[in-house]
Amino acid sequence: MPLNDLVPTLAAPADDAKSLMDAFVGWLTTHGVRIVVILLVATIATAVGSWLINRFVRTMIDSSTKISTFAGAVVKRDQRSAKAAQARREQRARTLSNVARNLLRMVVWAVAIVMILDQLGLNIAPVIASLGVLGLAAGIGAQNIIKDVVSGVLMLFEDLVAVGDVVDIEYASGTVENINLRTTQVRALDGSLWTVRNGEVIRVGNMSRGFSNAVVVLDIEPSADDAKVTEVLDSVGREISEDEDWKELLLGAVSVSGMLGVDAAHYQRRVVARVQPGEQWTVEMELRRRIRLAFREADIDFALPRFSETS
Repeated sequence: MPLNDLVPTLAAPADDAKSLMDAFVGWLTTHGVRIVVILLVATIATAVGSWLINRFVRTMIDSSTKISTFAGAVVKRDQRSAKAAQARREQRARTLSNVARNLLRMVVWAVAIVMILDQLGLNIAPVIASLGVLGLAAGIGAQNIIKDVVSGVLMLFEDLVAVGDVVDIEYASGTVENINLRTTQVRALDGSLWTVRNGEVIRVGNMSRGFSNAVVVLDIEPSADDAKVTEVLDSVGREISEDEDWKELLLGAVSVSGMLGVDAAHYQRRVVARVQPGEQWTVEMELRRRIRLAFREADIDFALPRFSETS
């Protein structure tokens, strides 16, 4: 082949490569830059939105507490109750902020991905239409999930439970470790971590709300002098209420009941103390310890179990 004919043939691939490089550079300077901007905006929007959500939730909760107190809807609290209320607001703010931030990330990055697909030259109209159809089908087939999410939103905004609360939600009892829009995780006393769907939570017993009651029921020998028993129990109540190590946990005087029931085997008395939320078990143990020692000193006997004779 003559040299004059070979030169154009070799020049053609070089021109194609140059055109391809120019097109790639042009794409980078337009669509590529837009993709980078989309990623940066999504990142900044997530960070700023998370900060604003956290600030808004905290301001909303603090403001509602101040308004309620000013209007007289909230009873005047002492210093201990104020600290407990503040801790409750902190728990609620943290829980609501976490859920709202996760939802914000999902929405922002879903929009960002769709915009990036558009910059890559994909026709996003069919994609959006397909997502709509799939979403409708998924909604029909995932009614339980939607129920869980709606229930989770209501639980959070009605402040039924918060992370750190001790609760009984019928299916599990223990300390709440995590709450999201679909499930609530509860750590039981034996260490088991129970995960309960929010849509299945029908009732909630919250033992960390407001106050708790330490309740001690005593089985006493029927021959014991009841007046003496009353004197001893009242004395134990006064002592623990005046004890510097324990009076911070008590929210009122210790109450002693009269006879709850009596038969040939025993009769019962009950001691009740209103305490800080979640402190009932600690106070109950201390009351039992003090009552046991006081009964021993006063020569008062607890009832022994009676077994019927069988042939």
